Amino acid sequence: MSEPSVDDLRLQLRQRGYLSHGVERWFAQDPWSSRTFWVELVALSAKAATLIALFALLPLSTVMVMRNHPLSAWETLVIALLYGAVSWIVAFALLLGLGLLLRGRPDLAIDTPRALLAISLSASAALTAPVAWWWLGFGTPATLPELVIGGALITLLFLVSTTVVSAALLSFSIYELQRVPAIHRTSRSVPMSAAAMILIALLFVPAWALQDRGGAEEPLQVVTAPGEARVAFVAVDGLTFELLRAHPSLLALFTAAGPVRSFAAGSAPERWASVGTGVPASLHGVRSVEGVRVVRGTHVLQSVSNGDVALRQLGETTRLTRRQPLPPTVRRRDYVWELFAHRGVPSLAVNWWTSAEAHGGGLDQVSQATVFAAAAVRGGSPETIALRVDAAAASTFLRAVDGHRPRLATVYLPSLDILLNRLSIDASSRLALSSRALEQVEGLLREMRGRGYAVILLGMPGEGQSGSASMAWTLTDPCCERGSADDVAPTLCALLGFPASRDMSGRSLVPENLPRLSSYGRRHIDTKPAPVDQEYYRSLRSLGYVR
Repeated sequence: MSEPSVDDLRLQLRQRGYLSHGVERWFAQDPWSSRTFWVELVALSAKAATLIALFALLPLSTVMVMRNHPLSAWETLVIALLYGAVSWIVAFALLLGLGLLLRGRPDLAIDTPRALLAISLSASAALTAPVAWWWLGFGTPATLPELVIGGALITLLFLVSTTVVSAALLSFSIYELQRVPAIHRTSRSVPMSAAAMILIALLFVPAWALQDRGGAEEPLQVVTAPGEARVAFVAVDGLTFELLRAHPSLLALFTAAGPVRSFAAGSAPERWASVGTGVPASLHGVRSVEGVRVVRGTHVLQSVSNGDVALRQLGETTRLTRRQPLPPTVRRRDYVWELFAHRGVPSLAVNWWTSAEAHGGGLDQVSQATVFAAAAVRGGSPETIALRVDAAAASTFLRAVDGHRPRLATVYLPSLDILLNRLSIDASSRLALSSRALEQVEGLLREMRGRGYAVILLGMPGEGQSGSASMAWTLTDPCCERGSADDVAPTLCALLGFPASRDMSGRSLVPENLPRLSSYGRRHIDTKPAPVDQEYYRSLRSLGYVR
């Protein structure tokens, strides 16, 4: 039986509708003088890139949905479109370059199935590697379900890319081998496109099922133990036990102090939200300093890869996404002082992450944006502004204490962390500035003791800082053995006569007189997108929180 001619092979391709009948003729043209060559090459690359992009957006979008759920169907659609667009551009450029390379270098002719397979596998690896690199760019490791699903989808992308690239090179195969390779005897374009569409549609099922549907809930009524204790909780970011012990005058203000366990990882907002709410990040929902919001979306994407070109660059260029510091609406659980204020206990909170302004109803709350704006109003170097942040927070805090005499007053002081971990400062200047920051902390603690408040101090190392977390207090009641940074919330509950909840992972350091509740439930969340405070955003950048 005679070998089929090239014309017969062309006819077979036309009958099967494989990509395009131009697939077997574009390479024969002169690339530098033939418009037909460019039309056919561009059309072929565009069709192949479209099929690859449909499968490339699957692992990217799926990982983002799993890390940032709940998301609405609209937000999932925008994310998928952006990832699909970037994937298409990358695949199109690679296929176009590969076609020009093979056409311009006749010595690279594909004359064996092994050569065709090697080129296809290399191109597929080049298309899959950026997805794996993007996945490694997240600040937290993948969970087991994410690892399994994401790995399976990346493997699927690699296999599909190999098939599509080899199909794009089909013209070389039929001319050099005088046959259609077995894998391409039947067109794969239609079934692969259908499979991609079905898998993409499945992305919207969890987005629809996990979207927020609950409205505002009535505050849970609880039994409290009456008391008159006045407690001040001072949170100092960057204060390790080693630093506390190295400042005897600061240590002498407390009746007890010692190292405690901190949180293994996480951003500053995540760790301090866990302290203030008493629940883990999976419940309070705070993850990062900066997030990405989809236009007309109600959620902030906090878990975004450092190498995410689609959401950060393309999304902002097309105005489909925007970057912003975390608004108060991202937090799904109340801080304990908010729980107290909702039930009639006067409370004060100054400078805490993801806190909105609130004045009245028992709660006086000053947001971080207000404090940072007050610190930056006169300009100056970042280290000067960092010291002013603590000074502004402390002065606002003391004025509010004198004006309202709250039973619980709390303030978050970030200057030490900024100076030690976020700004590039020479060693001698860092030592001098950190000493000034600790002097400000000491001055505030003396003021609160002078006003008759029992003081609890918690310090945690900043991101990348070595050392142990530290806890100290002026409490006179017998205390049990110190344990962890998440003991603060249940301890404050016990001191103010409130029951802690069972979803608070720590234990009280003073005796608990009330049985624990199952949970205080979700906080009321305003789903309207909060406006971006550009001054606050610039402050975060200048102080090293956003890079």
